[in-house]
Amino acid sequence: MKPFAYVRATTVQSAVDAYAAHPGSRYLAGGTNLVDLMKLGVETPGALIDVSRLPLDEIRELPDGGLRVGATVRNSDLAADRVVRTRYPLLSRALLSGASGQLRNVATTGGNLL
Repeated sequence: MKPFAYVRATTVQSAVDAYAAHPGSRYLAGGTNLVDLMKLGVETPGALIDVSRLPLDEIRELPDGGLRVGATVRNSDLAADRVVRTRYPLLSRALLSGASGQLRNVATTGGNLL
């Protein structure tokens, strides 16, 4: 077992500050990928910074036609979003085929990117 610190971020700034204060730390949202990698010893962060309760779960269309996807948007919500299904059908299909429904309901966009 490798011990690590656990920090629950209460604001985006506190998450950034915690990351700076703990070299080698990792952000945790859903944990579906990171926890598995930690169990295998592939990832051994000195600290986990939990961002799962931050208000980063918005999917928003941008004026230039783009899409802003928050880091804590669940993969199942992103796959089901009307704009994603219409304008980015390949993304929607990839999310739906990437894991079981149970994992999609927990896994977050930011967690998978990180």
